Amino acid sequence: MISVREALDLVLARVRPGPAETVPLDLAPGRVLAADVVAGIALPPFTNSQMDGYAVRSADLANAAPERPATLRVIATAAAGRPSAVAVEPGTAVRIMTGAPLPAGADAVVRQEDTERSGETVLVRVAARPREFVRPQGEDVAAGETVLARGRILGAADVGLLAAVGRVLVPVAVPPRVAVLSTGDEVVPPGEPLPPGCVYNSNAWALAAACREVGATAVVLPIARDDRRALRDAIAHAASFDVALSIGGVSVGDFDHVKEAIAEVGLERVFWRVAQKPGKPLVFAERDGRLFFGLPGNPVSALVCFDLYVAPALRSRLGAATPFACCEEVEMASDVATAAGLTEFVRCTLAGAGRRAIASPTASQSSGALRSLARADALVVSPPGEGRLAAGSLVRAILLGASRPLSATPPF
Repeated sequence: MISVREALDLVLARVRPGPAETVPLDLAPGRVLAADVVAGIALPPFTNSQMDGYAVRSADLANAAPERPATLRVIATAAAGRPSAVAVEPGTAVRIMTGAPLPAGADAVVRQEDTERSGETVLVRVAARPREFVRPQGEDVAAGETVLARGRILGAADVGLLAAVGRVLVPVAVPPRVAVLSTGDEVVPPGEPLPPGCVYNSNAWALAAACREVGATAVVLPIARDDRRALRDAIAHAASFDVALSIGGVSVGDFDHVKEAIAEVGLERVFWRVAQKPGKPLVFAERDGRLFFGLPGNPVSALVCFDLYVAPALRSRLGAATPFACCEEVEMASDVATAAGLTEFVRCTLAGAGRRAIASPTASQSSGALRSLARADALVVSPPGEGRLAAGSLVRAILLGASRPLSATPPF
């Protein structure tokens, strides 16, 4: 067996960057940026007002105060999209709305609530400092500046920024196509009658959803039964995708034929078995840049292996700058016995308490107890040789969930 870090390094060493494509803005959210974006304009593109009020010369208001207001003549109005063509001269002001370009001659804005309008004049009861309530041109972004770097997973604010600098087309990584192949005579598609001794095919749908959360496309293939030839043909088809995930048949049972089928279709087996719990009988293979993961059949094992190895591989193929799940230091709420010779990933909920979250194990830690994973907020890492997580001890927790933050640093 190899360690969890050795397994992760071997997987990432086989990842090749995928191709890029250009998509319109409305299809950019959640995609990985394939090239730096440089602003062709400044943001804001012109100096403008932060407030509704009056554009003024600050020198005219140096001595203004509530008990001695300054009187200015209002000579024009400026609104967003309708700039004033009249310059502000000594003793004058321009009525201005939020977002309107600052007129020539003005160097400050006074808020409407600090003034009193009377016909063509305005009384100003406060002094004004230069640039007060003014957004300078380029305050946010300078023309020619890189506003978004390659490898960024685009969110709503990023899309807004792209639109603000005038971009309508965005270079992004092409989502890898992932084949999801369940194996075994006992597996039945959801919705069909469930014969004795059989289980519904939850793994395929869970893993397909996990692929889509990462930004890949997933195709659930027909179930491969426990027939050597049929399994070989199914694995050969799955291996034609960018990434393939088979489920089950990777242990040492009489009907566990996946490892042999992998060799028969020409895939190079990189490793089998990782010193971890759950998910020890993991197989990883590769051919010509196409990756093959033989995942354990127990649902928790399959999803944990996906999170630890498949998800970082998919994000790395997409060119994401942050391919790994984030970790936090948390405090154990109670004693937990763990596997002494393995890295164990303990499913836990997290509850806030002071500066650290408190980690409590979810019910059963069995590799078949899917609900305990669905309830978990994190996987607490118990390193090999420990055998126990003590109540009150500070431990490392890998965060779970589609909305969790990501990191450039591996979690172990």
